[in-house]
Amino acid sequence: MHCPKCNGVLPEKISKKLNFCPICGARLFGENDYMVEVSFAGQRNFDVEKMRLFLDESIYYEVSPGEKIVFVAKAGFHSLQFRYKIRSKTINILLSSDFSIKTHYNTLSSLIETTVGEVDQENYDEVFGDVELSAPVVIEKEGLDAAIGQDVPEYSFNVTSGLKEGILRLYPERLEFESAIDFKKEILQYKDAISVRKKMGSIDITCDGNVHKIYSIPKDIYNEVLAFLNNRIEEFSE
Repeated sequence: MHCPKCNGVLPEKISKKLNFCPICGARLFGENDYMVEVSFAGQRNFDVEKMRLFLDESIYYEVSPGEKIVFVAKAGFHSLQFRYKIRSKTINILLSSDFSIKTHYNTLSSLIETTVGEVDQENYDEVFGDVELSAPVVIEKEGLDAAIGQDVPEYSFNVTSGLKEGILRLYPERLEFESAIDFKKEILQYKDAISVRKKMGSIDITCDGNVHKIYSIPKDIYNEVLAFLNNRIEEFSE
């Protein structure tokens, strides 16, 4: 996210209650409402799943391939989580103008990709002219929990970590190692990881503070898991 005044990069964990740029001191946003367009690139096909969008974990939208939705949100910080099948991607934006977001599912990398751009006044009519606001699918918390569904790992297999044996589960945003002895879970968020590399049949994940997490990986999925973790860590480091 960037300051709309000085274009400086805002801290990743900036407080959502802050309304002044810590770099130049300018006001980050006012009291306005803004339009947001989200388009999902793909072929219109009834057999293809819809892209799901969760706005601030409180409002749920769906967008079909080749179509778009438009909604209004208040100025300020917002979290948008995109989900397609079991894949997910979360982006944070500072809404201080109208936005157009293009998203698609990359079948080669198996990742959701997004392109976010501000809409200037000259292109406003071209983007938002004569559009109707899209109705959310769910706005109640209970219904949202059902729409998100069960948290299912993308990979799950037996590993060893040091002297411990257990199960390693890889989720879209984190990994969990559960010891077979005491059933305790070690959780690593990909945003806290720096890199992953090969190490004699194992993977060595370097984390903040020069901490290393090392897990053995079955030979038949070794390269697949390594590519998955590289993609996830790279995405969260952007």
